[in-house]
Amino acid sequence: MIQTITLPAPQLSELKQVTVDLDMTGRHYALLATSINAVPEDLALSILHGLMKENPDKLTMAELRYVFTLVKIHSLEDNYTATITCACGCDNVFDMHLSDSDLNRTPDNYVVPTIDFATEKDKTKEYQVIPPCMDMESALYNWFLTEKDKTLDDIAKDLETSMEYTFIRSCMHLTDNGERLVKQANQFETVLTWLDINKYSTIEKLYDKCLEVDSFGVQNTVRTEKCKECGKTLTFQLPLLYGLTD
Repeated sequence: MIQTITLPAPQLSELKQVTVDLDMTGRHYALLATSINAVPEDLALSILHGLMKENPDKLTMAELRYVFTLVKIHSLEDNYTATITCACGCDNVFDMHLSDSDLNRTPDNYVVPTIDFATEKDKTKEYQVIPPCMDMESALYNWFLTEKDKTLDDIAKDLETSMEYTFIRSCMHLTDNGERLVKQANQFETVLTWLDINKYSTIEKLYDKCLEVDSFGVQNTVRTEKCKECGKTLTFQLPLLYGLTD
């Protein structure tokens, strides 16, 4: 089924709306089955390249989750189960609905936030803060995995790696009249030098504005449940591909 979908945060989007075939084929499931250890977002992009009329690399992360969730709902149906193992060893099975994913749309009068930021010492410029597209998100992932020889676990848990990743990704939000300040992966090392140019208060403000604009669209679904055996609280996040590879 081919459908035209209006994206939930048009002020922060390059595409505004997309035309997508919501029917995954056997080829897409074969891709899922053979892509062990792939970055989930890259795998979702590979599938959407075969389903979208527009270039899915120009989706933001939240837009990718939104469009891919709609594909999952149509291809899998809305209902499925999640099995979460507690620290006590008990397997807990919960009924889930894909449509429960939180969708946060921008208000019609939403104004894109701005920030004064420096790429040269004592020389600031005003930039809009707009989420980066998936082509740069993937480039950043792969730069850390290859050039920096890090793992996805390092990005999530190693303090220095996580700090560098967060700072570069935040700078990828900076836009001047539609032109991205960070355009290519070969700029990433240069971006890290901007840590010494900008005040801590500026970087903190940038992070806050990035959190604001990244909050629109569909977020990863987070659930809080009780273990049926020991009663411990289980808080878990459902990955982007959950339900597709089971």
